[in-house]
Amino acid sequence: MHILETRRLILRPPSFRDELLVHELHSDPFVVNSVGDGACPTIGQSKAALLQFINAWHRDRFGLWMTFVKVEGQPRNFAGYCGLMRSGPSLPEDPNNVEFVYCFHRAASGKGFGPEAGKAVIQYAFKNLTLDKVTAFIRPTNTRALRAGRKVGFSYVRDRIYNHMMMRYFEVTPVTAVEAEPLLVSTYTDPDDIPSQ
Repeated sequence: MHILETRRLILRPPSFRDELLVHELHSDPFVVNSVGDGACPTIGQSKAALLQFINAWHRDRFGLWMTFVKVEGQPRNFAGYCGLMRSGPSLPEDPNNVEFVYCFHRAASGKGFGPEAGKAVIQYAFKNLTLDKVTAFIRPTNTRALRAGRKVGFSYVRDRIYNHMMMRYFEVTPVTAVEAEPLLVSTYTDPDDIPSQ
């Protein structure tokens, strides 16, 4: 597993100790209105979501990174998460499709953090995972995400059913991706995984 570091952000794989961070993010009214179904999750639902994030890393060797804004070079302010995941049952005709996903707090919105993290994740996908494309599904009403996708290099392909909803379907390839500069990639060891001595 790897940590990604950009000029302003540090992205690290999720850990079990991130439960409250995920719950607060998914309960943010901005997030609920943008990508949720209008209802705040229970702590149990947030815990289940985090477990899915962690299991994806163990299964696929990639997943969602917890994204922090740097303060004096250290990860301080939790912005949200950004990364890659397989579509699974949300796209029954192509469950192994790799898609780009991000979700940021209202406080982190409008500062360019989404595109900055997105460029890092997509660059990692092509250089470290050697994928030939990454997809994205965005609600037609989510204008912020539609703008951010273009800044990363995503191109609109068509409207497509995803998770029983009509979504805008985008693709990015190594040719169309916008490179992250600078991007540092380092090995990550979760302190929860280190046996006590």
